[in-house]
Amino acid sequence: MGCLECDVPTDPLALAPVVLAIVLVVSAVGKLRAPSALAEAFRDLRVPAPLSGSLVVKALPWVEIALALGLVALGGLPGTAAAVATLVLFTAYLVLVVRALGFDEDVECACFGEFAPGRISRRTVVRNAWLVALAAVAVGVATQGPSVLTRIADGLLPWWWLAGAVAAAITTWLVVGGSSAAVPTVEPTAYADEEGDYVRYRTPALPIMLGDGTTTNLRALGTVRAQLLLYVSDWCSSCHDVVEEVPRWRELLGPVDVRLVLAAAPSDSTLTSADEPQSLHDTERLLDDSFGIRRTPSAILLGADGLLAGGPVTGHDDVLEFVEAIAVELGVAR
Repeated sequence: MGCLECDVPTDPLALAPVVLAIVLVVSAVGKLRAPSALAEAFRDLRVPAPLSGSLVVKALPWVEIALALGLVALGGLPGTAAAVATLVLFTAYLVLVVRALGFDEDVECACFGEFAPGRISRRTVVRNAWLVALAAVAVGVATQGPSVLTRIADGLLPWWWLAGAVAAAITTWLVVGGSSAAVPTVEPTAYADEEGDYVRYRTPALPIMLGDGTTTNLRALGTVRAQLLLYVSDWCSSCHDVVEEVPRWRELLGPVDVRLVLAAAPSDSTLTSADEPQSLHDTERLLDDSFGIRRTPSAILLGADGLLAGGPVTGHDDVLEFVEAIAVELGVAR
């Protein structure tokens, strides 16, 4: 008769640091693949200045990788230090997302870089709270002495049981986490016209409110002049530099109307302008759905021929490059 106790792991809680190590590696790789999104997330989350410098932003993914290695490879005091540092890190993430829920504008998380983009919600809070709980368990496991790898070598944590848990974690991420990366796009119309690699779709006739409270639609706006639409918000820190550039861009891009697009109503935004070119107010978030705009700042160019001429692009750096490319195309670059 077989030994039932021999078939049961004697230290199942040691799976907590393994799961956290997977999460940290996925998070780090996602951040390394989308560094600009991470920097903008720091600004939008209003991370205190001492903790939001460029050095900290660049180092964060590598810190996560180091912690992941420490959680599974280190034992004793170094392993405990790695577990405590992981607990502190995930607690800080939790505090940031809880605070962000109270902001007047939605905030893009960028917690996993390009792997799981999306606005912060209560679900984000629940996820981060669960990770904090796992980190607390990992601290308890680390104080017991041996590292996870040592426990596997000693047979305290059978490799096949560990492999099954890792497979479950990866499968859950692929099924649940990966689905949030889907982004709605503009549907092609009968007027689609291909020019090089950019397919120009007809500008959708989305209703939009002007800064003076009157309404129009995007297609009507572009019947006379091209329109550069800058999707920004009052509370988006990474939008400030873009907004400051608007007067210069209006002077530079003479034949193009440069307009701010806001999700807030005219009476609810300090960026509202009733002077031409007036601000646009997308209170129903129709631009979000039609163009796949998930965060601010973003930009899109509408041609005067009724077709999309460029974009959308998202992120502070990409918006600046987009405008410079328009200036080059118009022959007015400086």
